[in-house]
Amino acid sequence: MTEQRTNDRRLSYGAHHVLMLMVAAEEDDILEDAEIACEGGACWCGAWRTSRAVVNELIRACLLHDSGEQGKGIERYTLNEDGRKAAADPHYVVPELEGRSRA
Repeated sequence: MTEQRTNDRRLSYGAHHVLMLMVAAEEDDILEDAEIACEGGACWCGAWRTSRAVVNELIRACLLHDSGEQGKGIERYTLNEDGRKAAADPHYVVPELEGRSRA
């Protein structure tokens, strides 16, 4: 299965799955699992390993908030409000980006 966005702007299966994991962790108040942590090419959402391509897709779609500390070597991302909306609807597009290329 490809991790690339399709022309209909639907999130890839992997990207939507990661959003769903993050929302579920937030709802269960397991905050360490409600973030994505990346070091180099290895990215994790709780115990779930995901690809850098999926994380980049979520960043390009403006669905994450960078919560990392400068100079620590580990990138950390949490959901923003648009990310929560996209978890509920994989066709969701950030209104400010509608009609713009995010490639």
